[in-house]
Amino acid sequence: MKKITVVTVIIFALILSSGHALAFTSGGAPIETEQCSEIEMALILTINPTLSVSGSTASFRLSVSCISSVNNIHTTLQLQQWNNGTWSNFGSPWTATASTWRLSTSGTRAVTAGRTYRLKVTIVASNSSTTASAIAYSG
Repeated sequence: MKKITVVTVIIFALILSSGHALAFTSGGAPIETEQCSEIEMALILTINPTLSVSGSTASFRLSVSCISSVNNIHTTLQLQQWNNGTWSNFGSPWTATASTWRLSTSGTRAVTAGRTYRLKVTIVASNSSTTASAIAYSG
């Protein structure tokens, strides 16, 4: 058990020292991030975007949790459609904000029936001394 813990700590330290950080949603999906320090990445704890499509309606939910010192979360949400082997933006983006360490939002958007979609979420979280950002996608 100690060997696994030591190896995990070493791998984590190597990732952070490389200048790139990788965070994960609670479901285990990777979150793309800008180059962040360990302190910046420690601001955002979880990002959970979900999207379900039924006919011509896409329903989304997003929850974001940060450390308790975060006092501002700004999110930009964008539907993306699968077209000819690549994802492209579909419709206009929209935003949600919170003046606390947690954010939760949900709603619906009109889509074209029979197409494949995902939700792209860009998060910017900040407190009095640091700002962190991350990008996550629905599964």
